Amino acid sequence: MNARVYLSFLSRLAVLCNICYVVTMAVMYIPGWHMPDFLANFFAVLGLEMAPFINILVVSLLVFAKFKKNQIMVPRWQTILNIGMLLVQLIFLFG
Repeated sequence: MNARVYLSFLSRLAVLCNICYVVTMAVMYIPGWHMPDFLANFFAVLGLEMAPFINILVVSLLVFAKFKKNQIMVPRWQTILNIGMLLVQLIFLFG
């Protein structure tokens, strides 16, 4: 398989993990919003543990593809969302 297929798949996976990250942060910071434990654990694992690693991988692959001047087959909104969410995650991690 070629690298464009991997980048496309990982970008979609990163979007799903970023949605789980937003849901997890909302559950953590909005008082009175509760969900069942199994669902909270699912969102927490995908959002807090998996999303930063997937985002770092996707952004590094995007930068690598850009430097090699390969055509990137990822929609612009996914690229902007993934880079923006990586910045938000880094701010929450180190801020």
